[in-house]
Amino acid sequence: MGSSTGVGFMAVFAVSGSVALLTLQVHKRLLSDFMKKVELEFRGIGTLKCRTKKRVRFADDVVEPSSNNKEYRENHLRAMLSKVN
Repeated sequence: MGSSTGVGFMAVFAVSGSVALLTLQVHKRLLSDFMKKVELEFRGIGTLKCRTKKRVRFADDVVEPSSNNKEYRENHLRAMLSKVN
C-alpha cells in the first residue's frame, strides 16, 4: 500500500508540475503578444500625429488636357500611330 501511495504522489506531482510549466509558457506567450500589440499601437499613433502630407509637384512640361479629354486622346492616338508607322 505504501508503494502505490508513493507512485500516486509522484504521478500527481508530475502532472501538476507539467500543468504549472504549461501555464507559465502560455502566460509568457500571451503577455509577449499583448506587449507587442500595445507597442505597435503606441508607435502607430505617434507616427500618425507627426506625419505630414506630401505635396505633389508636376514637371514644367506637363500639359493640362482639355476638360473632356477628347483633344488629348486624339493627339495621343496620332502620336502612337506615327511611332508604329
